[in-house]
Amino acid sequence: MSVEFDDTEWASQSVDGSTLATVAQTIAGMTEAGKTEWFPSYVTSTTADVVSDATVTVKTKVTLPQWSSYGSASQSEQTEWDRFCGALRAHEQGHLDLVTQQLSDVDQQMIGQSSAGADSAWKSSLAALTSASDTYDTSTDHGRNQGTIINVSP
Repeated sequence: MSVEFDDTEWASQSVDGSTLATVAQTIAGMTEAGKTEWFPSYVTSTTADVVSDATVTVKTKVTLPQWSSYGSASQSEQTEWDRFCGALRAHEQGHLDLVTQQLSDVDQQMIGQSSAGADSAWKSSLAALTSASDTYDTSTDHGRNQGTIINVSP
């Protein structure tokens, strides 16, 4: 029995714009500024159709925006971008924490079950994770009340 959480893959999505205001407008039009994804899988061993061992592997990926013209931006724009990115990264970390909380004992929930029962426990855990993640986004307004709004005012 084990649940293994692989190191998170941190990826970036380029956002173009010569000014922070332009980039902020582009990000405001996106469905999500940052995105956390999880890719769990499992393998079980059975004895007489009862799960006797379960190995779960959880891969995660976080995609954050990367401002392509950051290097030519003013110091104040860079400072605000850095603040925004820190807040966004913290928000996405909240999603990663939920993955760990919701899936850390799913292997134990599968042990002793029939194959169908183990699969049901698996699906239930994934549904609980999705629900917790959705609730987190609702309670944080998708990170907006955690500081993930870019301030373009001087």
